[in-house]
Amino acid sequence: MKLEAAIKNVFPKVLSEPIITDSFIEENESIMEIEGEAEYFKLVPVYMLWYLKYKDEKLVDMNIVSALAEYGRTKMKENSYLNFMYLCNSEQKRVVTNFLEWCAKEISTANKTQIERAVKNWSKENI
Repeated sequence: MKLEAAIKNVFPKVLSEPIITDSFIEENESIMEIEGEAEYFKLVPVYMLWYLKYKDEKLVDMNIVSALAEYGRTKMKENSYLNFMYLCNSEQKRVVTNFLEWCAKEISTANKTQIERAVKNWSKENI
């Protein structure tokens, strides 16, 4: 799968440390509801790969798409809870955009309007 390889390619250091297990994700389906201090730069790519692998439509649409939309919308670079987009370089942002576009195509229940807005936000230059 090309998208899976792209995610692994642009987030290599994050994914080289398998600290996040399937059981952790299953217990914490919504990435934005993880209690305590979370390292989103490590969590988000792993969640994206998990959703690609399992294609659980409800969870993809309700959780990772909503989270990526929120990260793309925020203007608060200092907020460690929402600043994932600001931690990404242009190549990583492109892959996140590709993931969102995959969700729009592959997930029948996906909120297309939310994804279109998220793609627009993630595609902005000089963020």
